[in-house]
Amino acid sequence: MKRIACWLFAFLPILGYSQGCSDSGFCTMGVLKPDQFYSKIFRIRLNSIELTQHIGTTKYGDWIHSTFVDANVGITRKMNVQVRLPAYTIIQGNMPTTRGWGDLFINVSQNIIAKEKFQLNATAGIKIYTSQPDKSSEEGLHMPLYQQTSYGSNDINIGASLITRQWMFAVGYQHALNQISNRFSSQQWVGHAQYNAVKVYDASSGLVRGDDFMFRVERNFRLSRFNFHVGTLQLWRINADKTLSTSDILQSVNGSSGLTVNMLIGGGYQFNASMGIRVLTSFKLKERDVNPDGLSRDFIGQVAYIIRF
Repeated sequence: MKRIACWLFAFLPILGYSQGCSDSGFCTMGVLKPDQFYSKIFRIRLNSIELTQHIGTTKYGDWIHSTFVDANVGITRKMNVQVRLPAYTIIQGNMPTTRGWGDLFINVSQNIIAKEKFQLNATAGIKIYTSQPDKSSEEGLHMPLYQQTSYGSNDINIGASLITRQWMFAVGYQHALNQISNRFSSQQWVGHAQYNAVKVYDASSGLVRGDDFMFRVERNFRLSRFNFHVGTLQLWRINADKTLSTSDILQSVNGSSGLTVNMLIGGGYQFNASMGIRVLTSFKLKERDVNPDGLSRDFIGQVAYIIRF
């Protein structure tokens, strides 16, 4: 414990200026999510409902407030389904405020190996967009993806995790299936009173998002009712994003591929066998140079209330 505490204090100067988690949701689904439930043996199906309040900030001054519900349903003794209902999101900042519903997530997870000292699990899932990312200003000017409540792409993901009482290692892969309908370019805003606020955002017209590879490592400290965890999340954008040029030709975006590194700190408290609370914070230690997908965050904080049955 002393070693972990020293490690955290060493990072504190960085955290004050670092940035938050960057992905389109798949690293919090199925066996890829942080702070997973652990039991030495599988005896019963585990069902739960989680109500989460989420807040995120960006380097451009945007504040993202989201509320969403996760339902986890045991299908068999070793298989469960996680469904995340579309979040209701409000985005405020230097740009006009936007609000609306997010995307639907469905993941199926299966325990592959269950030993007394470790578990090996696998997951596969989809993200389905519920609306187009086409929110505009009062003048009809297209807004950046940072102001959109739906990302407008259907995604698939697969992954696996190895869990012990103290450690978790997880790997995942995500692929976007379609080009999105967002048409934002700051050039449309030239001459507008808010042009100086808009011009910092990366163009996202006709975005085709690159594939992501994820690696998570986490150390968990578990007591009878309380747990604390700290870890890192690495997201590698394998191939560059593509956007439409002024002549409507898809072109790769320089600087949009590469590594994003996040640090996560959180904990939970179990009030009784059926109710608990979980807190999660995320800070980015390294980011890609360009983020046309609008997913970069300075900070993320979440509080979740959990009911198990």
